[in-house]
Amino acid sequence: MMTICKLFQVSTANYAVKIKGTAKTALETFEREIDFYLVGDGTPYKCEVKLMGKGNPESADAVIARDSKVFIADKLSEMNIKQLNSLDVCWVELRSEDGFRRFEQILDYLKIPHGDMLEMTDGNIEAILDEVIA
Repeated sequence: MMTICKLFQVSTANYAVKIKGTAKTALETFEREIDFYLVGDGTPYKCEVKLMGKGNPESADAVIARDSKVFIADKLSEMNIKQLNSLDVCWVELRSEDGFRRFEQILDYLKIPHGDMLEMTDGNIEAILDEVIA
Protein backbone atom coordinates (compact mmCIF):
# COMPACT_ATOMS: atom_id res chain seq x y z
CA MET A 1 0.00 0.00 0.00
CA MET A 2 2.84 2.37 0.76
CA THR A 3 4.32 1.59 -2.65
CA ILE A 4 1.13 2.44 -4.53
CA CYS A 5 0.69 5.59 -2.43
CA LYS A 6 4.21 6.69 -3.34
CA LEU A 7 3.60 5.82 -6.99
CA PHE A 8 0.67 8.28 -6.96
CA GLN A 9 2.59 10.80 -4.82
CA VAL A 10 0.26 10.63 -1.82
CA SER A 11 1.72 12.56 1.11
CA THR A 12 2.65 10.55 4.21
CA ALA A 13 0.11 12.76 6.02
CA ASN A 14 -2.61 11.03 3.98
CA TYR A 15 -1.88 7.41 4.84
CA ALA A 16 -0.92 5.29 7.82
CA VAL A 17 -0.29 1.71 8.78
CA LYS A 18 -1.84 2.43 12.18
CA ILE A 19 -4.01 5.35 13.25
CA LYS A 20 -2.67 7.15 16.29
CA GLY A 21 -4.98 7.57 19.26
CA THR A 22 -6.70 5.40 21.80
CA ALA A 23 -9.79 3.24 21.60
CA LYS A 24 -12.93 4.86 22.94
CA THR A 25 -14.87 1.70 23.76
CA ALA A 26 -14.08 -1.87 24.76
CA LEU A 27 -15.28 -3.01 21.33
CA GLU A 28 -12.79 -0.72 19.58
CA THR A 29 -10.02 -2.11 21.78
CA PHE A 30 -10.58 -5.54 20.22
CA GLU A 31 -11.26 -4.33 16.69
CA ARG A 32 -9.95 -6.62 13.98
CA GLU A 33 -6.58 -5.64 12.62
CA ILE A 34 -6.76 -3.20 9.74
CA ASP A 35 -4.15 -3.49 6.97
CA PHE A 36 -3.81 0.19 6.12
CA TYR A 37 -5.52 3.57 6.32
CA LEU A 38 -5.93 6.30 3.75
CA VAL A 39 -6.67 9.71 5.29
CA GLY A 40 -8.65 12.47 3.60
CA ASP A 41 -9.79 15.68 5.34
CA GLY A 42 -8.89 14.10 8.68
CA THR A 43 -11.10 11.06 8.02
CA PRO A 44 -9.33 7.68 8.20
CA TYR A 45 -10.56 5.17 5.61
CA LYS A 46 -9.90 1.52 6.40
CA CYS A 47 -8.17 -0.43 3.64
CA GLU A 48 -8.14 -4.20 3.28
CA VAL A 49 -5.53 -5.94 1.14
CA LYS A 50 -5.90 -9.52 -0.15
CA LEU A 51 -3.28 -10.89 -2.51
CA MET A 52 -4.33 -14.52 -2.74
CA GLY A 53 -5.34 -14.72 -6.39
CA LYS A 54 -8.14 -16.42 -8.33
CA GLY A 55 -11.04 -14.25 -7.10
CA ASN A 56 -11.54 -16.07 -3.82
CA PRO A 57 -15.28 -15.81 -3.06
CA GLU A 58 -14.62 -15.22 0.64
CA SER A 59 -12.16 -12.39 0.04
CA ALA A 60 -14.83 -9.69 0.24
CA ASP A 61 -15.95 -11.07 3.61
CA ALA A 62 -12.93 -9.44 5.27
CA VAL A 63 -14.01 -6.06 3.93
CA ILE A 64 -17.46 -6.51 5.46
CA ALA A 65 -16.12 -7.78 8.79
CA ARG A 66 -13.73 -4.84 9.11
CA ASP A 67 -16.09 -2.22 7.65
CA SER A 68 -13.38 -1.19 5.18
CA LYS A 69 -13.87 1.55 2.60
CA VAL A 70 -11.10 0.42 0.23
CA PHE A 71 -10.30 -3.09 -0.98
CA ILE A 72 -7.11 -3.91 -2.87
CA ALA A 73 -7.06 -7.44 -4.30
CA ASP A 74 -4.97 -9.52 -6.64
CA LYS A 75 -8.04 -10.90 -8.43
CA LEU A 76 -11.77 -10.35 -7.92
CA SER A 77 -14.67 -12.45 -9.11
CA GLU A 78 -17.67 -10.82 -10.78
CA MET A 79 -19.64 -11.63 -7.60
CA ASN A 80 -16.97 -9.86 -5.48
CA ILE A 81 -17.19 -6.77 -7.69
CA LYS A 82 -21.01 -6.68 -7.51
CA GLN A 83 -20.93 -7.10 -3.74
CA LEU A 84 -18.28 -4.40 -3.26
CA ASN A 85 -20.14 -1.99 -5.53
CA SER A 86 -23.40 -2.59 -3.65
CA LEU A 87 -21.61 -1.85 -0.36
CA ASP A 88 -20.03 1.34 -1.78
CA VAL A 89 -16.55 -0.09 -1.21
CA CYS A 90 -13.84 1.28 -3.48
CA TRP A 91 -11.81 -1.52 -5.05
CA VAL A 92 -8.71 -2.21 -7.12
CA GLU A 93 -8.02 -5.48 -8.94
CA LEU A 94 -4.25 -5.54 -9.39
CA ARG A 95 -4.11 -8.49 -11.79
CA SER A 96 -6.28 -6.82 -14.43
CA GLU A 97 -4.44 -4.85 -17.10
CA ASP A 98 -3.45 -1.49 -15.59
CA GLY A 99 -5.74 -2.35 -12.65
CA PHE A 100 -3.56 -0.42 -10.22
CA ARG A 101 -4.50 2.80 -12.07
CA ARG A 102 -7.98 2.56 -10.54
CA PHE A 103 -6.31 3.65 -7.29
CA GLU A 104 -6.19 7.23 -8.61
CA GLN A 105 -10.00 7.21 -9.00
CA ILE A 106 -10.29 6.11 -5.37
CA LEU A 107 -8.00 8.92 -4.23
CA ASP A 108 -10.11 11.42 -6.18
CA TYR A 109 -13.38 9.97 -4.83
CA LEU A 110 -12.14 10.12 -1.22
CA LYS A 111 -10.69 13.61 -1.83
CA ILE A 112 -7.20 12.50 -0.90
CA PRO A 113 -4.59 14.83 -2.37
CA HIS A 114 -2.07 13.24 -4.73
CA GLY A 115 0.18 14.03 -7.64
CA ASP A 116 0.32 12.53 -11.08
CA MET A 117 1.37 8.91 -11.17
CA LEU A 118 5.14 8.63 -11.41
CA GLU A 119 6.54 7.27 -14.63
CA MET A 120 7.06 3.50 -14.35
CA THR A 121 10.81 3.50 -14.85
CA ASP A 122 13.22 1.09 -13.20
CA GLY A 123 14.78 4.04 -11.36
CA ASN A 124 11.47 5.31 -9.97
CA ILE A 125 10.31 1.86 -8.90
CA GLU A 126 13.67 1.08 -7.30
CA ALA A 127 13.64 4.41 -5.42
CA ILE A 128 10.09 3.77 -4.14
CA LEU A 129 10.94 0.24 -3.01
CA ASP A 130 14.13 1.42 -1.32
CA GLU A 131 12.12 4.04 0.59
CA VAL A 132 9.34 1.62 1.58
CA ILE A 133 11.71 -1.13 2.69
CA ALA A 134 14.00 1.21 4.64
